[in-house]
Amino acid sequence: MKTRILSALIGIPLLMAILYCYRFFPYCVNILCSLVSLVCCVELLNAKKFFRDWLISVPCMLFATALPFTLDMKMLSTAVIVLMIYLFVTLILRFPRYQFDDIAYLLTAVGLSSFGMSSITLALRLDDTHSCFYIILCLAVAWIADGGAYFVGRAMGKKKLCPDISPKKTVEGAIGGVIIGTLGTVGTALVFQYVIFGTNAKVNLIEVAVVGFFGSLLSIIGDLTFSLIKRSCKVKDYGHIIPGHGGLLDRCDSVIMVAPFVYLFALYFPLLHAV
Repeated sequence: MKTRILSALIGIPLLMAILYCYRFFPYCVNILCSLVSLVCCVELLNAKKFFRDWLISVPCMLFATALPFTLDMKMLSTAVIVLMIYLFVTLILRFPRYQFDDIAYLLTAVGLSSFGMSSITLALRLDDTHSCFYIILCLAVAWIADGGAYFVGRAMGKKKLCPDISPKKTVEGAIGGVIIGTLGTVGTALVFQYVIFGTNAKVNLIEVAVVGFFGSLLSIIGDLTFSLIKRSCKVKDYGHIIPGHGGLLDRCDSVIMVAPFVYLFALYFPLLHAV
């Protein structure tokens, strides 16, 4: 627990500094998401022993690095299609060394993590004036729910949630994570409403509560999804870059699922109204 708290004490000020710099240099968020996406890609390639095969790893790393800089869905779709065609051509030319399962792993794991991080940069374009609200929301929903599930699970957890995938997760922890995640998301929105926005914008609290509830559920799904990938690769952690958490992907697995949901939800149900 101490290492988790230490990591948070280091990570949160770093995130706040980046958000402050965003006011003067907007592309710093793209750069950060690109670096995170690249590291997650490397961790996934390492887990499946693909990293040293440059014909596979280099295109995947380029894809992961470039995706957070895509300006719209047209560019994003083009990047996905190009990578998909390349990987299947590689499969055909190098069969039977590589099987369909290998290509499916790359498309799913690398594609999912890269798209998850790029969703944060896409969310920035939802509202140029209040873009930091969407950045914080993508992270707050996932991290508050994850933290709530961890502490409630430690204090009250008895019934295992998915013991074959993640032995330490409990039903009580999951319920606590959803409740705390929903309340924490609404609380975060209230801070923006009354401390940061003032009379400049109005937060739609009902929509934010819906985002908090379903986003908290998705954070659990994201955590279990990447735990399942670890199980299939027979690794305990994706890396050791963050003390107390393992690899960067061990910390970002929930965000990867939550960020696309926040972006898509806000496209159809505005979370803010200008005043």
